[in-house]
Amino acid sequence: MNFLFSTNKRSYPSMTNEELREAFLTEPLFTPGKLSLTYTDVDRAVIGGAMPTDSPIELPTHKELAADYFCERRELGIINIGGKGAVKVDGKDYTMAQKDSLYVSRGSKEVTLFSDDPNEPAKFYMVSYPSELRSETY
Repeated sequence: MNFLFSTNKRSYPSMTNEELREAFLTEPLFTPGKLSLTYTDVDRAVIGGAMPTDSPIELPTHKELAADYFCERRELGIINIGGKGAVKVDGKDYTMAQKDSLYVSRGSKEVTLFSDDPNEPAKFYMVSYPSELRSETY
């Protein structure tokens, strides 16, 4: 997991384009066969991208989240901006065509991302925030 920390608001007017890119850009977001996650101190958000190709990608936890699994205390939104795929949440499959979205509720233990065709992989854009309440995945 990468980390992105916010800069001082008084610094913005004097920052160069390169400094602004370094402070706000999360790249690469989509790499074939890989998961990219970036934690930001702004509301403790996690921004990510996954592009499964030949094999599924499981959403891991990280020690920095101080949790036994990724969604133990967080909710997760997923949008597929690529080819057809699926997301498996705690054993239940959710098919994801291009532009489909999925809300993964707090407390969901296993999240696995799949592409139907490795030559036209799904591209799952993800955003996660801490959550107080458990809801239903839909």
